[in-house]
Amino acid sequence: MKTKEKVKFVRDVETVDIEMAVRKPFRIDRENKRRFIRLEISSPMSMKKIKDAVGNFWPEGDWHVINGTILNISAGGVLVEIDQPVLEGDIVSMHFTLQDVECLNNILGLVKRVDGEAGFFLAGIEFITRDYLADLFSGGELDLLPGNLSNFNESVREVLNKYVYTRRISEQVD
Repeated sequence: MKTKEKVKFVRDVETVDIEMAVRKPFRIDRENKRRFIRLEISSPMSMKKIKDAVGNFWPEGDWHVINGTILNISAGGVLVEIDQPVLEGDIVSMHFTLQDVECLNNILGLVKRVDGEAGFFLAGIEFITRDYLADLFSGGELDLLPGNLSNFNESVREVLNKYVYTRRISEQVD
């Protein structure tokens, strides 16, 4: 992945009363660039590696199980605390339950970042689709994947959005 260096030009500007003038090329960015609302939750989860960043492949996810806890979730991914390391670029299959109501099995994810500290690791995992795997797997590997691997699809996003809506309403009532 290419990373572009960014240069920000900042100039002193005059203010008149409460108005401010901004000259190009100064651009005002939003502080929070997330596309989805994140929910802080604590829910047990488990995952298995399907393919690791160095190319090892376990089509049935028969690599050992990594247990952990979801710390937050959004329609785009999860932040999990785990006791075993994973690598950026690993493809995983996750299993978890949202608020003991919605059980989600074999959800595909791509490990986007990992931070480690004294015996535990934080991993940011992006939900991905089977179509996304076409860019990462060979045709033979795709054929070996079981049919039960699934996406964090629209129906699950609807469940999550409903949960966000319900939580907001209950917070407003309290």
